[in-house]
Amino acid sequence: MNRVLTALGVVLALGLVVPLTLAGASDAAVGSTSATGQATTVAVGRAGTVRTGSVVRFNVGATHSPQLERMLAGHPGLAPKAAALRPSSLPAGASAVQGIDVASYQHPGGAAIDWRQVAAAGYKFAFIKATEGSYYVNPYYASDAGDAQASGMFVAPYAFAIPNYSGGALQADYALDNADYAPDGRLLPPVLDIEYDPYVSQDKTNICYGLTPAQMVGWISAFTAEIQRRTGQDPVIYTTAGWWSQCTGDSAAFAADPLWIADYGVSAPAVPGAWSNNWAYWQYTSSANVPGIDCKVLVNNKTEYACDASYLSSTALELAAPASQSNAVGSTASLQAGVLYAGLAPGYTGSSVTYSATRLPTGAQIGTSTGTVSGTLADIAAFPAVITASVTGDPDATQQFSWYVHGGVSLGRLTRQRGSVGAPADYQVPATDGLGGCTLQFSSSALPPGLSLSSCGTISGWLTTMGYYRVRVRVTDSSGALLARGVLIWRVGAATGSGPAGQLRLRRDGKCLTERNRTDIAIEPCSRSAAEQWTVAADGSLRAGGSCLAAKYARGSAPGALVMRSCGTDPQRWQLGSNAVLTNVASGRCLADTGSRNGWRAVAAVCQATPEPVGSESRPSWSQQWTLPAGPLTSGVAGYCASSAGAARDPAGVVTLRGCYSTAQQSWTVRPDGALSTGGQCLSTAGGSLAPGTELRLVPCLPGAPSQVWQLSGGPIGVQLLSPAAGLCAADPGDRAKTGTLLRLGPCLAGDPGGSWRVS
Repeated sequence: MNRVLTALGVVLALGLVVPLTLAGASDAAVGSTSATGQATTVAVGRAGTVRTGSVVRFNVGATHSPQLERMLAGHPGLAPKAAALRPSSLPAGASAVQGIDVASYQHPGGAAIDWRQVAAAGYKFAFIKATEGSYYVNPYYASDAGDAQASGMFVAPYAFAIPNYSGGALQADYALDNADYAPDGRLLPPVLDIEYDPYVSQDKTNICYGLTPAQMVGWISAFTAEIQRRTGQDPVIYTTAGWWSQCTGDSAAFAADPLWIADYGVSAPAVPGAWSNNWAYWQYTSSANVPGIDCKVLVNNKTEYACDASYLSSTALELAAPASQSNAVGSTASLQAGVLYAGLAPGYTGSSVTYSATRLPTGAQIGTSTGTVSGTLADIAAFPAVITASVTGDPDATQQFSWYVHGGVSLGRLTRQRGSVGAPADYQVPATDGLGGCTLQFSSSALPPGLSLSSCGTISGWLTTMGYYRVRVRVTDSSGALLARGVLIWRVGAATGSGPAGQLRLRRDGKCLTERNRTDIAIEPCSRSAAEQWTVAADGSLRAGGSCLAAKYARGSAPGALVMRSCGTDPQRWQLGSNAVLTNVASGRCLADTGSRNGWRAVAAVCQATPEPVGSESRPSWSQQWTLPAGPLTSGVAGYCASSAGAARDPAGVVTLRGCYSTAQQSWTVRPDGALSTGGQCLSTAGGSLAPGTELRLVPCLPGAPSQVWQLSGGPIGVQLLSPAAGLCAADPGDRAKTGTLLRLGPCLAGDPGGSWRVS
């Protein structure tokens, strides 16, 4: 939590203005959103600040909102203890089991949390902030989650929702992707933290982010549905009764989701009516002193404590989803069901947990009192295993997972790969094990920069660096045993100098970028001059006369000069982003016109035209917005591009996936208003629908229409085409690499070739 704001709670309560500068704060690298809408790294203080548009996100490093933390600050934290019987001091419904929640703020100066001390003190679970909105990633999430689990604790990632920034499905995907969420037997369902808007004074809305109750319920529905779709689990909802009543109209639509309630009640928490006091977790304090964490804070020269602690309900039964298993036939099964339940606390006399299982591999069985799966795996097959934990008088907890029992593993011939910078890669490692689908585990070293290897053996991404690469591939299963290995040779050459050619038109005053000589790059009225003709190459370089536009190094906020240099390095590469800005990959600065007269030199300036939150009316600087020559929308599925050509049976205006050719049907323009156009029409969704799976269409352009606004997110070469209104992306579902595939709205998945595009 943000202990500086808590320490100033008395001042804030009096309505005085307090600076948000954190004295003595150390910097940490975190993920944010740049002016191009792509993920970047910025330096933030201990509590963290990230700017998105006109809003300074000062609360990204905190666990919850300042308002909520102040509410809970007066409730003292109680150290967990294991009593022979239920402690009489426990509030109604609470158990002796406690947990904590943390964010990057619990790492002053980059210091690590000692999770062994936390676990030894009696804490059994940890909720760890993974993301805020779709612009911030907690840089300590991975290490905290891994260390907490290694210490025997259960862990869950939580997403701090910012509903007026982007869609619910998008923020769910953002959290899952950046938390690298994969069940492993100690990972609890993801958590949605939906509560008071910390940025009311800046976004000029209210504690409900300016949304009506119906809009808020719709947003939460999109988030929870996406978590359920991708994980098979109902997410936990964190909120307060007051916020829920005001901002959702006391909606009962999510009563099936576990509730993590925040409340300062002494005997029992106030709970929204839909849950009928059936809460799973209760955050009762923000003033706990947790061993292993620096919880101390000075208030009026007095040491107080400022960590968050929560009770587990005395009736809550959580069964962590096991990871998918893959083992050789004839090997010994070894799996332990992970259960979080009050009756399992040492010395606590609660009901005992019993276990059962169905569709386990032939030869495997589960211990009814231990939850341990053992036995010799007898048959080669894929088993949709189900484990159930039961307690008398409470609902069962059930988890399903896949268990693959494979035969001998062989690795086929690893064919040599060639490509050039800016080209997509899509290669499947040819490993077989007697089963179909994704049944083994893959890892590699020395991949060409820009590429990644999925756990299913698919190498994909965008080639960014020339070189000769010897890629070492390893194939394993759940046992960790090496089953096969090989070497894949990958040569990456320079990008060709070809690409869309024409003017780089500035949004302001009908002017164009002009190369008058190698050191004089100016802004002139658009004409037919050869000096205004630029080629946009696949690697993002802007070429003229055999040279590339480069940005010189500049200190601080001073603009960098532009020059023409030999092509081939990062200073000559530019990334087109949201709001039609052109960002230099090396410097992070944007191509800009800083003058008012014709002939004024162009520079690489601090980016100003940033993507704005949903509903914002802030007008970006037009001096940094550019329209590039129309060009292809190249898919991450190698060899394919988006096209306006469809089959005779297709509805009018469809957008399809087809082989890349220089045709008018594959010539796209990214407009400064966020539209993508070709042939005088704009990319939209069928009927304006924003639902997942909706087909994409070309329709008459209507400036500002929500279904026609797209943001470019990612990079440095491949980006996602995000619909802010839907919180979904333009995608080739299934990565089918098939001519005529209709493009649709789908989840924004990192590393998904069918949802990655090169815009040029």
